[in-house]
Amino acid sequence: MQNRLKKLRLEKRLTLADVQAKTNIDFRILENFEKGLENGIHNSLAIWQKLANFLEVPVEYLMGWTDDRATITINDLNPAEEDAYERITDMFSQEYPQTRPEFNWSKIGQLLINSDITEE
Repeated sequence: MQNRLKKLRLEKRLTLADVQAKTNIDFRILENFEKGLENGIHNSLAIWQKLANFLEVPVEYLMGWTDDRATITINDLNPAEEDAYERITDMFSQEYPQTRPEFNWSKIGQLLINSDITEE
């Protein structure tokens, strides 16, 4: 699936130079990200996050993994959902500390979204 960096940049009427000036991300890196050539670029996930924050969309949307442009926060959860979220994140944080670079929270979240978990 193709990322949406160029589409969002053009929607906001920004040039790559504008994005570079506002984010301090190297111009060539931005070009490569727009072309889908970010593999092998050091700290690419951090760069995606910086771009998503700048463009005000979730990383998953920017990368083309989901069609949901809205960012959900803990404030959007009801008390039962908030409790479940806290228990899940506590469990994952203990089992998979964030210092492990091979662990991608976004992938886990997307799998949970797409899973067929039903209440009994």
